[in-house]
Amino acid sequence: MPGFYQQVPARGPPGGPPASRSAVNPLPRGYSARMLLTVDVGNTSTVLGVYRGDELVAHWRVSTDRTRMADQYAVAIKSLLELDGLEPPGKAIISSVAPPVERELARALQHYWNVTTMQVTSSTLAGLLAIETDNPREVGADRLVNAVAAVQRNADAFIVVDFGTATNFDLIVKPNRLLGVALAPGPLVSAEALFERAAKLPRVELTAPASAIGKNTVTALQSGLVFGYAALVDGMVERIRREADGSLGSIEVIATGGFAEVVKGHCQNVDTFEPLLTLQGLRRIATELGF
Repeated sequence: MPGFYQQVPARGPPGGPPASRSAVNPLPRGYSARMLLTVDVGNTSTVLGVYRGDELVAHWRVSTDRTRMADQYAVAIKSLLELDGLEPPGKAIISSVAPPVERELARALQHYWNVTTMQVTSSTLAGLLAIETDNPREVGADRLVNAVAAVQRNADAFIVVDFGTATNFDLIVKPNRLLGVALAPGPLVSAEALFERAAKLPRVELTAPASAIGKNTVTALQSGLVFGYAALVDGMVERIRREADGSLGSIEVIATGGFAEVVKGHCQNVDTFEPLLTLQGLRRIATELGF
């Protein structure tokens, strides 16, 4: 299916890879245990994973396409599962910031495989996560799921930096409090805006150059987009820590999302890079809610 399922390098540009595929402990073809499908639908990329109990047995990253219909998603999902010898799981849990995609995915799963689907919302998580913002419904489902995943870790509090279409900073405190958020344009969005408004600037691959001082237009752009965003993250994390003023105890900074791998090693204030944090949160939500 062109535009939905295509091979790309494992460390391709963030935010808009057509598709990538990764499998963990692939199972023999025909394996039919009832497992859980986890789906995180972002504005640019969609990440899918299959869990057998606590074990993630396969996961994939595909491009988010709002024009696809249920039948087309069914073909794509079937292809992904077959690549790893997996039968369709019995249940699926979806977090989404793109309602049309969420709707068509749920229709495909229900119609073709009779898969029971749960959609994550602020209401779904009532009792599991305290969302201490002015309007909890404004907080994206993926960020709620990240918060649920983060509090399973060992620190007292967490700053989750999610690199997607937007770069999100979420402050979470144990046992289950999402205190607040900060938002910035994502690197890919900023790059696209720059390329559109400056006709002479070439489109560049979002990878780190050899040095911060570029010797040509390409490396100059890469420096600003990669090192600049790493510095933005470090500065925001430092500011949030200062505002916390030690009152929250130990704080772990977790980076996730497509662009996290690009800035890995360039952010001084990030403790952990966890690209599949959202899938971990979806699995925990399904478990805690008895789904």
